[in-house]
Amino acid sequence: MGTNHRGSDKAEGVFGLARETADALGQLTIQHLRLARLEIKADLRAMGLQAGLIALLTAIAVVGYGLVMAGVAFILGGGANGGITLVIIGAAHVVAAGVGIVIARIRLRRVRFANTTAGEVSRSLAPLGVGSAPARGNGSEGARDRS
Repeated sequence: MGTNHRGSDKAEGVFGLARETADALGQLTIQHLRLARLEIKADLRAMGLQAGLIALLTAIAVVGYGLVMAGVAFILGGGANGGITLVIIGAAHVVAAGVGIVIARIRLRRVRFANTTAGEVSRSLAPLGVGSAPARGNGSEGARDRS
């Protein structure tokens, strides 16, 4: 009977470890979801700021374009003095807004949505052998390693 009792203790120990592992994985999952929520919020804020900046700069470029067209109309109508000033000011608006839009688009493209969370999940699951596949490539490297 002692052997049989020992077997049930061993089984309870295995089930206990499995239960603890499942609880730990559950907590890890909750922490990853919290991280993802925070990261997505920060990424959306950064993307929103850049999108708002692009909208503002587009409006400035439109005003500049209007000034250029008004200046050209003055020049063609014979009022060269006022027309040249409008063209210069309008062109400065268009160029400055265009440069700003290009910079904002570059910044917007650099935002990697939930990139940190994806890396943390990969690192957390790597010891379990899950998600440790190569990030790029056709996957043949992993097949060679397993054989």
